[in-house]
Amino acid sequence: MYKFVAFVIIWALSSEAIEPPLDLVLFEPGIVSTAAPEFSFSINAEQDTIIFNRTSEDRKIIELMTSQKGDGGWEAATQMEFSEARYRELDPFLSHDGKRLYFSSTRPLIAGQEAKDFDTWYVERTSDGWSHPINPGAPLNSDATEIFFTMSKNGNAYFVSEFDGQRGVVVSRYSDGFYHPMERIQLKIEGALVYASNPCISSDERFLIVSVSVKERAPDLFVTFNLKGRWSELISLGDKINSANADFAPALSKDDRTLYFTSERPGIVPKLDTDQRPPGDIYQGEIEDIIEELMESLKATP
Repeated sequence: MYKFVAFVIIWALSSEAIEPPLDLVLFEPGIVSTAAPEFSFSINAEQDTIIFNRTSEDRKIIELMTSQKGDGGWEAATQMEFSEARYRELDPFLSHDGKRLYFSSTRPLIAGQEAKDFDTWYVERTSDGWSHPINPGAPLNSDATEIFFTMSKNGNAYFVSEFDGQRGVVVSRYSDGFYHPMERIQLKIEGALVYASNPCISSDERFLIVSVSVKERAPDLFVTFNLKGRWSELISLGDKINSANADFAPALSKDDRTLYFTSERPGIVPKLDTDQRPPGDIYQGEIEDIIEELMESLKATP
């Protein structure tokens, strides 16, 4: 359906394909990053299982895909067994222990009903694969849209919600075996509140990466640091990560050292000569040094 084999050959042979910036690489060209649009990504602690989204060329069909790493490298990606093409299911996040997979879905609460707005759902790992999807209900969901779930190691959940009529990043804190009501996270650039999406929290909640579009520019990746419970102003991850094209859907390895994200910069498919939206690929790069440099610069700011 995606015709990506032919595009991979073209990409490999064509001098028109543009190399990614320093220290960034395409994640598994031809296996994960293909000529089809790919976005959103999660990897387990052992770094041998990945889950991501792949869509049809027109983006009308969105599938949750998975790949396992064997002795010969990453295997061809296959659709998750519980994922249904009639619903829009995206934004996978594997828990730190690998026992749960969270994702956003329009599937209804009651089978047979019409699809609804996005909710957070999860499946549990079993001896036979994955369970049937489970909706955790409130406070991880509301009557409005919830998308792009991510979680710190202590269980605190960060995601995007419209629970109060505003769309933005929220946190639902976990303690004593329960999740607590959503709290809105106020994120700023130069003192002004901005809309941020695609939150990605570090395992220790030391920093949060988000996608923000500033001054009509395509979305870029920014980071904010946890300063004793207060989030710092957003700082761009800079041109070592961001491009002139859309950069979004950040994900971290469970040790917080590697950043994975979606970019619509020329990659598998060279630069398009039309106004058609570029398909987008998964990129990866070591983020640890960049985070430390930005954190030190923040400490040095008067």
